[in-house]
Formats: sequence, structure tokens, C-alpha cells
Amino acid sequence: MNAFALTGRHVRGMLDSASYEETFRPEPVRIDARSQAVLDHPVLRLMPDEVQGLIRDRGRLRSLAAGECATTGATVGFVVDGAVAAFDRKNIACVSLHGRGSMFGWETSLTSSVYPTRFLAMLGSQWIEAPAEDLTDLMGQTWVEHVFARHALDRLVRVQAEAACNAVHQVPQRTANWIFRLYQMAGRELRTTQAVLAQAMGVQRTSVNAAVKALERDGAVILSRGRLVVTDAERLERFACGC
Repeated sequence: MNAFALTGRHVRGMLDSASYEETFRPEPVRIDARSQAVLDHPVLRLMPDEVQGLIRDRGRLRSLAAGECATTGATVGFVVDGAVAAFDRKNIACVSLHGRGSMFGWETSLTSSVYPTRFLAMLGSQWIEAPAEDLTDLMGQTWVEHVFARHALDRLVRVQAEAACNAVHQVPQRTANWIFRLYQMAGRELRTTQAVLAQAMGVQRTSVNAAVKALERDGAVILSRGRLVVTDAERLERFACGC
């Protein structure tokens, strides 16, 4: 008898074992979307359990395709994916860009006068938000002020840089800068359009088209329908204004 031959008893044992594993294989743990957002966000998952619980219980998931807009009120938001541009009160210019892992809206916890903020999705984006008032009631004004203070300086510097960039730099440099910033947030393949870039920059689409075409001729990007691919990040950065 071949040393490697299987007896009927061996075969039955193997089949019974496979049947047992198939029958008793544990079901994967199912996590609802809000809990997954808490786990995916690098800052939110480090916050106190009370804050995480509030987001899981009362958080609202919002999603936008590239080019779509949404308005938020007195809410604190945590960006889970993509990148959204926030506009000023008069809806004239972009004042900040929020990428994956960032937060926005903490200032709404500190004042009763809240103006709606318009967001433009630069890429397909998702965030989870909760009422600012609920966070203040849960954690107290002092805790909220502490968190806000840690981010206020960074935001002020960013707003100042955006304002200076809009006033001083020309469309080609600004276009390269926007593409480079999105590349840093989302990688080389950017599912966005020139129209979205123009809207965020507050300029004519034809001006952005010309700037992107120049970058393509110089080998920094490749333009195709509905997306931009960064082919040479170093060259793109050299064209960018760096704001």
C-alpha cells in the first residue's frame, strides 16, 4: 500500500473537519458606518471615550462627490476621506482646505453667532459631524476652549497664507499649488476637474485650463477625463507658489 494513500476513515475525518469549520466559522464583526468613522479618523480615535460615544450616537455622516457643495452650521466635523474647501462668509474665496484626518468647526462651540459655512468637495469626500452644542454640554466649555486653542493658530496662519496667495500669485502658480496640496492629501491620482479647481480658486475655468495644460506639457501631470494624475511631484512643487 502506498504510504501516501488515504483510507476511507481519513477521508471521512477530513470531510467532517471541513464541515465543522464551515458550520462554526465565526461571522465577521459588523461595524456601523459611524463607528467605523471614529476608528478611521486619526484624531477622533484618540479623543475621550465620551466624545467618541457622542459621535457614534449622534454623529451625522455626510458624503460629497467632487464638485458638489454642502453647507454646515453649528457643527464640529471630522474629515474621514477626500478633501473639502471651506469658503468665507460672503462665499467669495476659499479660506481653508480640510483633508483626511482634519477637523473643522470648533469655533462654533464658542459663540452663539454662527454663520453657515459652504464646503466644496475637491475630491470625493466624507466627514462625520456632530452638534457643537452637544460637545460643549458633554465636555464643558473649558475643554472645548483648550481643543480650539490648539488648532486656532494653525488655522489663522493658513487663512493668512490663503489671503496672501490670492492677492500676490498668478493663476499658474496657484493652480500648481492646489494640485500639489491635493496630491499630498490623496496621492498621485486625483479624481477632480479643472472646473472644481477654478471654483475653489475663484477664477475663470479657462485660466485654470491653460495652467493645467502648461503643467502637462512640462511633464508634471497628465490630464484625462474626470481626473488629474501627478507624474512628477518634484516638478509640480517647483511650479507651485508654496503657500
